[in-house]
Amino acid sequence: MTKPYTLLALLCLLPAFSAANTNDAINAYQARGLQQAASIPKATLNALKTTSDEALIEHQPLIAEFLSHARISHPPSKPVQAAPGAILFVSFSMPESLLFALADEAAAFDIPLVVNGLVDNDFKKTIQTFARLNQDAQTQHRSFKGISIDPLWFEQFHITTVPALVLSERPSTCAAQTICANQPFDVVYGNASIKQSLTLIRDKGDAAPALAKHMLETGHA
Repeated sequence: MTKPYTLLALLCLLPAFSAANTNDAINAYQARGLQQAASIPKATLNALKTTSDEALIEHQPLIAEFLSHARISHPPSKPVQAAPGAILFVSFSMPESLLFALADEAAAFDIPLVVNGLVDNDFKKTIQTFARLNQDAQTQHRSFKGISIDPLWFEQFHITTVPALVLSERPSTCAAQTICANQPFDVVYGNASIKQSLTLIRDKGDAAPALAKHMLETGHA
C-alpha cells in the first residue's frame, strides 16, 4: 500500500498558543464574577435574559443549520462517517479573510470544511462564532455555509496545523462508513489557494494525483 505522502507549502502557518491559570487565579476570578453579578440590578438581569432569549429565537434556523453539519461526537450506536476524497481542514481562529477566501474556493470545488472541535470547548461560543462568521460572509457575499466538527478526521490524517488540504483515494480494503487508519493521502499545508494545492498534488503527489487532476479538470471531486 502506498504510504501517506506529505507536501509542505512554504507559506504562513498559524501558531498555536497555550496558557494555564493557577487555582488561586481561577478562584479569584470566580469570586470577582460573583461580586459583579451581585451588584447588577435584578431588572437588568431580567432584561438581559429576555434579549438572550430573543436572540436565540432569531438565530434558531442558523443553529439548526450548524447542527446539521456539525458532527460533535460519534455515539457507538451511530456509524462513523468515512472521510471523503477531499477535505479542507480549518480553524475558527484563522484570520477571517483567509477563512472566507478558502471557503469560497472550497465551495466551488465541493470540498467540505472541517474543524477540530468547539471554540474553547464551549458549544455556545461555537454557535456565536458561527453566527458571526455567517453574518459577515453574507455581508461580504462570501460562500460560508457548511462546516463539520470532526476530530477523528484530524486524527486519521495526522493534521496538527491548519489550513490543510487533504486528498485521498480510499482503498477497497477499507470497510464502508469507517475510519480507515491506513488510507493513503496527500496533504498541502499553508495559505496556498486550493487550485495551487491541487496543482501541486497533481504534479508531485504520491497518493491522489489522479484525483487532483480530475478536480482541476471538472471543478469537483
